[in-house]
Amino acid sequence: MMELRMLAFRELKADRFRTLLSLSGVAIGTFSVVSALTLVDSLKHTVKEGFEAYGSDVIYVEREPLEPDLDEDGTFKWWEYVSRPQVNWDEYRHLSAIYGRSAFAAYGSDGTGVAGEWRLLVRQSLSSGREFTYKELEQGSPVTVVGAEVDARCGDWIRVEGALCEVIGKFSKSGMNTVSPVDVDRAMLIPYRAMRSSAVRSSIALADADPEEIRRIMRELRRLPPGEKDNFAINRLSGLLDEIGEILDLTARMGWIMGFFSLLVGGFGIANMMYVSVEERRRQTGICRAVGATRKDVTRQFVGEAALLSGAGGLAGIVLTAVLAATVNILSPDLALSMTGGRALTGLAIAIATGIAAGLAPARKAAIMPPREAMEKG
Repeated sequence: MMELRMLAFRELKADRFRTLLSLSGVAIGTFSVVSALTLVDSLKHTVKEGFEAYGSDVIYVEREPLEPDLDEDGTFKWWEYVSRPQVNWDEYRHLSAIYGRSAFAAYGSDGTGVAGEWRLLVRQSLSSGREFTYKELEQGSPVTVVGAEVDARCGDWIRVEGALCEVIGKFSKSGMNTVSPVDVDRAMLIPYRAMRSSAVRSSIALADADPEEIRRIMRELRRLPPGEKDNFAINRLSGLLDEIGEILDLTARMGWIMGFFSLLVGGFGIANMMYVSVEERRRQTGICRAVGATRKDVTRQFVGEAALLSGAGGLAGIVLTAVLAATVNILSPDLALSMTGGRALTGLAIAIATGIAAGLAPARKAAIMPPREAMEKG
């Protein structure tokens, strides 16, 4: 059996092109599966963190829904949303009188005006300075809290939405947040009453509120008759969780499909190599059988070689995934890709299983060959 192993190693080394081709198929297949699963895991972790930070209890009253409504033909009638009025300050004041925890946000061209419990909108901690005081928000004082990527420090004066404001606080680095309604790292928040320019859009945030009750109140405020469609939207960030999960699951399935075909190609390559190896090693196999090797010994030998070969390809695919993750993290640290040991073991197990499946038929052919016939034909 040792002679068979040495001969197998020499055969693989001699025909490097054929070996490399088979390894490449398995490596690409393993890379496709592991990289897709790594990407999905990282994105799911980011989304989960975002929902944990902002919770599922916050409801946003806005002009457009987070998920566009499609008609029976699958058409998105965007013009119906454009014609809707934005939620306004008076509506916010009315709702805030009913629901205690509430906030108002007016998004301008370069900053965001906030009022009420604005921490419902931005929960990122401060790296320096302080938050708005109640008096500053009510009086519209010229102060601002900015994101980590804004080129300003506490004590500087910058212009935000037409108002010259003093920087009183700066958020810590947020990174990629798929849930936050505000781009925290680039944000420039000021009291709503300090804004000197018109807002592009606005939003009302309410905590621990009943969506149906909010809908009834908004319809009354806008004097919508029965049967007429709402000209506003009630959004819940957690409502996107299932849809995001479906998209990520689709990404994982695409990785599995791509990996399957690549592994299939690699498996056929390994099977072809093993068939050739069986033919080239007939005499050695016959001699081993003649001196006492059983059919199981021969089968294990050839299947083990196929598994070892595909395992090497799997390891190459895992290394490629690790290199890709490290490269992406250097270029875009906010994404924070991380390949877990479980995913690496999954990829390696799939690669080895591919090799075992590819090596079974050639191994069986070698095992059932009569020793005398094998030595004669060898």
